[in-house]
Amino acid sequence: MNKAAFYGTACINLETTIGKSSYSGVLDLLVLESDTHPNYYSRANFPPNKHKDNWRLFLLVKKPINCFQDLVLRKSYQIKDKLSSNVEIMPGQIVFEKKETQCIRINTNDATSLAMIIEEFQAIGIDFVKDKKVKEFTTKVFFKRYTEFVKIQDGVYCDSVLEGRYFFEINKLIDWEAFIKGVEMIKNNCNFHLFDPFLAFNISHDKASDFFGIYSEHCDQERFGELRDNINRVFSL
Repeated sequence: MNKAAFYGTACINLETTIGKSSYSGVLDLLVLESDTHPNYYSRANFPPNKHKDNWRLFLLVKKPINCFQDLVLRKSYQIKDKLSSNVEIMPGQIVFEKKETQCIRINTNDATSLAMIIEEFQAIGIDFVKDKKVKEFTTKVFFKRYTEFVKIQDGVYCDSVLEGRYFFEINKLIDWEAFIKGVEMIKNNCNFHLFDPFLAFNISHDKASDFFGIYSEHCDQERFGELRDNINRVFSL
C-alpha cells in the first residue's frame, strides 16, 4: 500500500436500514444493527457484495454529551488496548424516533466483548438507552473514524485499511440533500459498476474537502477517471 496522501478523523454520512440486534438486551440496553454492506444497488445480474461474518452495532446515548466525539475516540483507544479481537469504535449520530441522537458505532467480528465495551463507556459517564421494542427503519447515520486517504488517481483516493472503499473529491462543498439528489442522477444516467454511496468530509490545516464515497467489491479502477468527471459534472450543476 502506498503512503497516505493525508489522514484524519473523516466524517462519514450515509443512509442505511437498521433494526434491533440479537445482542440487544446486553446489560438491559438497546443495541441496534445494520447489515455489513447495506443498500447494495444491484441489477442485470451484477454480483452482490458478500455478507461477511462481522457486526455493525449501534448504542444510543440517552442524553447529549459535550465533546462527545472526542471522549469516545479517546476512550476507544484504551478499550482496543484491552481487547485481543479486532474492533473499531466510532462516535456518531443517528436519527432515531424522529430525533437526532448521539450514538456509538461498533464494528467487530467478535461481539462477545460488547458488555465490556459498554461498561467502559458507562464508567466515564455515558448513559445508554434501555432495551425496548424497535421496528426496522431506514435512517441517516453519521459517524467519525480515523482514515488514511491513499491517492490512486487525480482526485481519487482509497481507504488504507478497508478494501473496496474509495473517495472521489468533489470540487465544492455540498449538503446532504444535494448529495442524495446527485447520487440518483449518477446512478440513473451511467453504467458504471454499482456501489453503496456515502458522503464524507475531511478537514486539514488549510482546507475542508467533501468526497463522494463509494463501497464496492467489484470496482473497475480503470474507469474511475470517467466516474470522477461524472461526479464533478453533476455537483457543478
